[in-house]
Amino acid sequence: MKENGFLSRRDFLKLLTLGNAISIPLEAEAHIYPIIKRIRYSSTSERTRIVFDCSGKVEKNWIKTHLRGNVLWITVRNTRTNYMKRKLKSNLVKEVKVYPINRRLVRIKVTMKEPHKFKIFALKAHCGRPFRLVVDVFPDFLTTSCPVKHYPKRIVVIDPGHGGKDPGAIWPIHSSHPIIKEKNITLAISLRVRRILKQYPNIKVVMTRTRDVYVPLLKRAEIAAKACADAFVSIHADSMPKYPNWNGVTVFKASPRLFAKAESMAKVVAKKVKLCNDVMCWSISPLLLNMSTTVTFVESSRLAESIVNSLKAHVNDDLVNGIRDMHRNIVVLKTPGRPAVLIETGFITNPLDRKRLVQSWYQEKLARGIAKGIVNYFHSMEKVAYKFSSEVDYTLEDS
Repeated sequence: MKENGFLSRRDFLKLLTLGNAISIPLEAEAHIYPIIKRIRYSSTSERTRIVFDCSGKVEKNWIKTHLRGNVLWITVRNTRTNYMKRKLKSNLVKEVKVYPINRRLVRIKVTMKEPHKFKIFALKAHCGRPFRLVVDVFPDFLTTSCPVKHYPKRIVVIDPGHGGKDPGAIWPIHSSHPIIKEKNITLAISLRVRRILKQYPNIKVVMTRTRDVYVPLLKRAEIAAKACADAFVSIHADSMPKYPNWNGVTVFKASPRLFAKAESMAKVVAKKVKLCNDVMCWSISPLLLNMSTTVTFVESSRLAESIVNSLKAHVNDDLVNGIRDMHRNIVVLKTPGRPAVLIETGFITNPLDRKRLVQSWYQEKLARGIAKGIVNYFHSMEKVAYKFSSEVDYTLEDS
């Protein structure tokens, strides 16, 4: 209450106490929650490092990441910032944006040129340097160099589609407890293919998974690259609810358009990539890139043709639809220098296919058709390699 236009002593003390009660949490909040103050970066052919300078420590459990396509989202709790944007002169990352969501939440958007591997860690405040949140972005699976093969052993990567938290196509559709899951069918067929191929001493089989686990697409491609695989075969089962009459086995290879996209991706890491045949390795330059993608497209077509012909011999001819171009942006199909196919073994949405796909005898027929197709493809490679090697030897002697 005012007395003669002035606050009474009691009201003044109340207001002073209330003001202190309000100011203490705000000061505490300013002290507790760190602030992201600046974006810095450095870029080399091996990585792009993005550094966020902070006014205080950011705990590990405050950070969550989500990679969606070529965009890495980083959510940081208990942290504050102002809106910031930084364009990067980098082969891997286009730009970085920092968004203040509220007084205790920050969202960081890292836009890459292609999906790449990344690592997030922190550097403690030291010698006048602030606490730093660091994001390293690396060239993806293409940065693998393979040695020259002086032996006839061939390496094939068998990739059972889906797995773990990703069941793939299911039946009944939209069921919370499906009876049939694509991931189980693909694993069963793939393990049978491995068992058959193990009978051939000149073939080594590498699996992207041997049990019910989730393996990201980039990891699958990385497994093939590290194995220096001569072929990559991904096994799936299809689903077309709107077309229940569609059935049969289809072998997909990357479309020419998809390989055109692969060229732009490969240029990013051109200095680090090596292509090999049975005689020599050479670094892939932008000039050789067109040749490598063309060769890969041709070899993928040959691999697909070999598998289709073999499937027709092991499965009813009417059930083999043949070869199709894959137009979707499937990472594992578009690696220059590595022939790759994706096999849809049937349609879970088709009653007859569905009944066959879960039967051991039919899985065995499919596996034998796929395995024999791979063997035949490798056999054709041996003929080409022997001819090429003989020509090189002759040229050396003649000189």
